[in-house]
Order: sequence, then C-alpha cells, then structure tokens
Amino acid sequence: MVWFFCYLHRVAYLILEISEVVCYTSSMFKQTPFPFSILILAVLITFYSVGSNFSLYWFYPQFDLLLHTLAGLWIALVLLWLAASFGQISSMKEYKVKSFLIAFTSAVLLGIIWEILENIFQLSSVNSANYAFNTAMDIFTDALGGALAYLYFVQRKRNKDKTPDVIHPFFDKTEVKEI
Repeated sequence: MVWFFCYLHRVAYLILEISEVVCYTSSMFKQTPFPFSILILAVLITFYSVGSNFSLYWFYPQFDLLLHTLAGLWIALVLLWLAASFGQISSMKEYKVKSFLIAFTSAVLLGIIWEILENIFQLSSVNSANYAFNTAMDIFTDALGGALAYLYFVQRKRNKDKTPDVIHPFFDKTEVKEI
C-alpha cells in the first residue's frame, strides 16, 4: 500500500512539472488544462482497456484506485477549464474557493455516479465483504484526483526572478478584478 502513495506523490510531482512546460495561449482549446486533460483521458482509456483485457483489476486491486484517481483528475480538469473559459471564475476572492469547489465536487460526484453505475450493471456486488471499503476508497481516490486537478489549476507561473507574471494560468493581471 505504501508504494501506491509513493506513486501518487510521483504523479502529483509530474503534473506540476508538466504544468510548468505548458504554455499559456489565448485560444480556448489551447488553454493550459485542455491539452493536459486530453492526455489524461487518453491514458485513462488506455489503462482501462489494458486492465480489462488482461484482468489487471483482479491481479492488482490497487489498479482500480489508480484509474479512479485519473478519472477524478480528468473530470475536474475539464470542468475547471469550462468554468474558466466561460468566465465563472473572475475575481481573486472567488478564484481559489470556486476552483476547489468545482474540482472537488465534480470528482466526488463522478465517483458516486460511477459506483451507482457499477451496481446497476452488476460490475460489483453489494454483498461482497469488502464492498463498503472498496467504495469508500474509490470515492476517496476520485476526490484525490480532483484535489490534484485543483493544485495543477491554481499553480502560478513564475518568471526568472520568482515573481508571479500571471495570477492564474487563464487570466492576465489586467483581467482579474480586485476586491
């Protein structure tokens, strides 16, 4: 189990490193989270396909937790990108709180909906001995993915002298209203 948390730490570190490389542009589909969310979706689909075809869910129970983390990360990134693109996050006071609420809530809701779908399509058994623990861990890792998306979303770009050159990856200093 320790290796799983070490792996999540490494994923978080890589996300922050990748975010430093991604450039800010004004086009909606070239904004920072969109290309990264497409990459996360591609990795998620690939892992899901490989895991299903080679029964990795049965051989490595933590594999499911990795996919839930990626799914939470993906949905939170997409919804944060949409909220920022449509101007729902516009002032410094709202910026961090709204970003966190959008990321966390979307990831947890996705996890709950997924668990309901697993029950409807009988992909898991409610009568299983570990059902409650498995469901709680799945939703927790979805929330962890949402938290990672939030951290990715709000990290600040810095120029050479370590002063912020933008307040947010999507907004210029001139676009953000001070309260």
